[in-house]
Amino acid sequence: MFQNIYPVFEAKRLLRKEMLDNLRDYPRNLFHIRHQGYSNGILWGCSLVGTDLGLTVMPGILYYKGMPYFLEKPCTVACRADGKLVYLKVRFFDKAVGNGGEEYFTQLAADEQEPDPELELELGRFKLQPGARLRTEYVDFYDYITEFDTVNRIYTPYAAPNRQGIFPQLLQCFAKTLAKSYIKNPWDCAFCMSCLQLREAMPYEAVRVYLNTRLGQERDYTNMQIYQELKGILEQSAGEQQGPRGPERKEKTLLMI
Repeated sequence: MFQNIYPVFEAKRLLRKEMLDNLRDYPRNLFHIRHQGYSNGILWGCSLVGTDLGLTVMPGILYYKGMPYFLEKPCTVACRADGKLVYLKVRFFDKAVGNGGEEYFTQLAADEQEPDPELELELGRFKLQPGARLRTEYVDFYDYITEFDTVNRIYTPYAAPNRQGIFPQLLQCFAKTLAKSYIKNPWDCAFCMSCLQLREAMPYEAVRVYLNTRLGQERDYTNMQIYQELKGILEQSAGEQQGPRGPERKEKTLLMI
């Protein structure tokens, strides 16, 4: 049955084990119920900032195999500037028992080895050239796949119901770009409104339904394929807004005889 047990602490009252158990378990139980069925990935925050020392991961929450992992303070990782593809990732370790409880630890790493989905989670990838500094701010939608000196987060998995989602900022940028033109398609309008209201990752199925309906096809998509299809929609919309160029008007000449 449904219940809500709220421990009350009063002077001269015995502190029972059940009261402490309730304080310990309530936040975790609430978190698990709220996110049951979610995929592995970034749940909240974890934005990236390029610095002179490398790349800084800002506070946030990861969700991995049904367990939340919290980063409470910014953490900086040194990055090599050799022009090679480097993956920024989080490595998860097995549960450890000690200090009166269970402990779940991770480690940040940046190397050329592609992340192992069974042990690691990607936060971004990049190619940093000597003397350059990593960019984590994007000029426009097309800048998200700039090859050098720009962090690519398209491949980064975001925690979402049933299946991993895509970078929410990318969808918001798509919506803002498309909204600058006159939107005629009702599916575009509905999808843009949903993107602009995002507080966490959009469910994969919502993106899939939009793309399949908008493009008249039936298929699944990887994160990069989602980006490419959205890019195509923006290019199509820009072409329609500009419109076909009509024939040039010729001035009439009156011939006097």
